[in-house]
Amino acid sequence: MRVLCDQMVKASYVATLESESSHTVARVRDVLEPTATDAAIAAYAAANDWAVLTADDDFFDETVPYGLCYYSDSDPPSPQILAEAINAIDAAYDDPAAVTEWVPDGWV
Repeated sequence: MRVLCDQMVKASYVATLESESSHTVARVRDVLEPTATDAAIAAYAAANDWAVLTADDDFFDETVPYGLCYYSDSDPPSPQILAEAINAIDAAYDDPAAVTEWVPDGWV
């Protein structure tokens, strides 16, 4: 799975996902501007087959045209639990744009 980590995603999550060979991981600040808007991030994700990993519920929309993995920053999962959830989501979906999951609760 191609995982695009929003600006506020914890470094420990990014590092854990990067350590797994089954994922391509990028941070918004590395592929867009560090101050990229949610709309710019969404457009980039949709155009380039990325699933956005975020704790920002502003990304939820009725017509999300890109993959979205959301976790709660008020009750964050451990990096390993998050990685296990991303692995399960990746195994369950063929199309990254079809992914809209709450990590870790609510995932497949």
